[in-house]
Amino acid sequence: MTDTTRFPVLLAAAIAGDRHACDRLFGRAADRLQLYVRLRLGERLRARVDSLDVLQETFLCAHRDVRCFDAVGPGEPERRFAQWLCRIADRRILDLASRHGAARRDVGREQRDVTRVLRDLQRSGHGPATSLVRQEERARLADAIEALDASDREIVVLRHFEGESIDAIAQRIGRSATAVRRVLGRVTVELGRKLAEIER
Repeated sequence: MTDTTRFPVLLAAAIAGDRHACDRLFGRAADRLQLYVRLRLGERLRARVDSLDVLQETFLCAHRDVRCFDAVGPGEPERRFAQWLCRIADRRILDLASRHGAARRDVGREQRDVTRVLRDLQRSGHGPATSLVRQEERARLADAIEALDASDREIVVLRHFEGESIDAIAQRIGRSATAVRRVLGRVTVELGRKLAEIER
């Protein structure tokens, strides 16, 4: 019997035109993508644009273009699928920023265990209690990341949401790989401290 919850099975069905399979694929990436959209929009643009509208438009675009996703390549396919969705959302946000005449707010904070929160956002479990906890953690993490310096936010987003390597980030922002690693280490501690303060 075929396991219809496995990513390759869902992807094949989605490419074949199964809307239900598409919805399940998108649902598995929804938490991570929603946080990404909130951070990429920034406060000014978010005052004009509903992040859920951006999320919905991203899913509609991805549904139309799911055949364009390349499942063959380095890394875990499901993680690369989430990164592909983030790139689609980013293009939509750039369009909105241009339309509203607002500069795109770059992104980016991570200790308590921020790495665990980010990892949990990539899991597919969706029980009511789990969903509530993840929603609260996502909101706290977004607030903490938004409080970061813009350049630090950018590095965090490139690393944890777009899945860029340290070397690729360094080249993209014009800094050394050592500097990028140092920022990620410092920001991880800073974000964890911020999350711990919020929870007390």
